[in-house]
Amino acid sequence: MRKIKLAIVGPSDSVSLIEEVGQEFVDRIQLISCIYNDASEVPETIARHDADVDIWIFSGIVPYRYAIAAANSTKPKLYVSHTGSSIYRVLLELSRQNRPISSMSFDTFSSKDIAETFSDAAVSLPKIYVKDYIGIVSAAELTDFHLALWKQGKAEVAVTCFLATYLELKRHGVNAFRIWPTRSNIRSILNLALTKADALFSKASQIAIQHIAIDEYDEFSREAVSGYAVLKVELQLQEILVRFAEQVQGAMISQGKGHFTIYSTRGAMEAITQGFSNLPVVSEISRCLSVGVSGGLGFGDTAYSANENAGIALGIARRKGKNKWMVVLDDRTVIGPLNSELSLSYSLRSSSSDAMDLAKSLNVSGTTLNRLLSVFHKLDGATVGAETLAQYLSMTERNARRLLGNLAANGMAVESGEETSGAGRPRKMYRIDLTKLRA
Repeated sequence: MRKIKLAIVGPSDSVSLIEEVGQEFVDRIQLISCIYNDASEVPETIARHDADVDIWIFSGIVPYRYAIAAANSTKPKLYVSHTGSSIYRVLLELSRQNRPISSMSFDTFSSKDIAETFSDAAVSLPKIYVKDYIGIVSAAELTDFHLALWKQGKAEVAVTCFLATYLELKRHGVNAFRIWPTRSNIRSILNLALTKADALFSKASQIAIQHIAIDEYDEFSREAVSGYAVLKVELQLQEILVRFAEQVQGAMISQGKGHFTIYSTRGAMEAITQGFSNLPVVSEISRCLSVGVSGGLGFGDTAYSANENAGIALGIARRKGKNKWMVVLDDRTVIGPLNSELSLSYSLRSSSSDAMDLAKSLNVSGTTLNRLLSVFHKLDGATVGAETLAQYLSMTERNARRLLGNLAANGMAVESGEETSGAGRPRKMYRIDLTKLRA
């Protein structure tokens, strides 16, 4: 049985602890340690190692959020949670100091978790200050939070989950404690990773169906100088696809009128596309053929569902224009266009009532909202204008301006200067507040 490759991402001390517990699973897993000095390094770490990893495990929620925001890997991602039980070690250390504590500052934990832990330990709850944050937070921000309370005499003790914050607080003389994940929590995450890996390897055998079609075939055949010219183009495309089918250990069938279908497996397609990002055959077709060719790749546990998803993918590709290639996974996640800087990953489904309410307030469909969120996560805080948004969403600039205006009207975006490009009026730029744009 092949070992599961787990990447462990975190500061040095947390990674060492996870490695220690990981030795209990040495017959099933291979650990790849990825140590960072700051959680902001996570996207670069993923980009560098993703091809060699089956599952990503993060030492806490903050590096995990960096990974999710980066959206540069389709591999499963897990993190070791810091539960109330992690605070017991702090309580033990405080008891050894043998002096009463009247106030404390915490990060990462909720007030509820803290209160319940103190209650379970039969320890009186002091005055507590909790750093509430949603999304990504830096170690420097947490350091400032704890340090300010300590300097103001409001908190005698600081409790943090961040190594960098802990070291900086100690340098200033703060009575600080570093929270470690418990071995029990680490063990639970490693077991969950094994379960996910089993499912992952099962998915690798899913049916993959790809529909490839010459764009606007009827128009192309009408305008061709002869029937032989059409046939030559079809034969060129067929020759390229035969070689491609062989690469993915698949089978190819001609459907007629410039339409071909390739049957393969998810594992083979995921490998050759480097996690659904780049498909080499697309570049070859564009280089060798004078006509546009689009493709839709679908996956499913049955031939029926894979074929249905491939059809949906081809339909989306054609609506985006010529030479577009899209993917629809078994859970109706859409990825693409492949081989494009404008590639997004979003769901066709939107079951959350909060998401539907948000879509309604912005006057968009649930799918468009999912695409919009994918764009903003990909841009990661950069300002955006109507032109860029229109390119990502395959809509007119007028509609993109209206959408940005709706976001601003709902307090989810603020104007952030103007951009001038050649003639015409300057274009408004917006900064998106992702803390308010949540679905």
